[in-house]
Amino acid sequence: MATLVKGKTSIKINGAKESEDVQANVTEYAIESGSPLSDHTQRASKGISITGFLLGNNANNNYKTLLSWQDSGAELTWKGRIYHAKLMMTGLQKSYDHYKNGFAISFSLIAIKKAKTSWKKKKKKKGKQQVKKPAAKPKAKYVTVKPGNTYWGWMMKYGTSIAQLRKWNKWPDRFIPIGKRARVK
Repeated sequence: MATLVKGKTSIKINGAKESEDVQANVTEYAIESGSPLSDHTQRASKGISITGFLLGNNANNNYKTLLSWQDSGAELTWKGRIYHAKLMMTGLQKSYDHYKNGFAISFSLIAIKKAKTSWKKKKKKKGKQQVKKPAAKPKAKYVTVKPGNTYWGWMMKYGTSIAQLRKWNKWPDRFIPIGKRARVK
């Protein structure tokens, strides 16, 4: 007999047959000569397949619990010939054969990997909500036009598009008046 556990709740699986599957993802592309092969492989998550029986008066309730664990993505622990924590259920099947007090089930589990950093839900502040102030508009920058100034030169120096410079200053490209004040940012 083996047990599937979530927190303090456990479900006993009678006559459990267990199998474990460990695979690696290996590149299908050419590997450069001299490159370490370990750079081109990645071990996939361990998979565990279980077949057995849910028996007794609680068999249907236990099956509903298994369904809810699968649906919610619960973190499970398998305690049988194979022992493994940090699992999630990926498949669940139920079959009605000739059992008076229960039924056969099979399910698959996959090992989950957790990051070392923790995820924290951001707490909402109660009470008065703060209104975000609109971002302050950057102050305009003006220059006095000197001989040789062009929209292109100002674009390169200040990062403002030529179209925007033309719109602000309203002068033709070849006739930017020397000594006038021009907006460049």
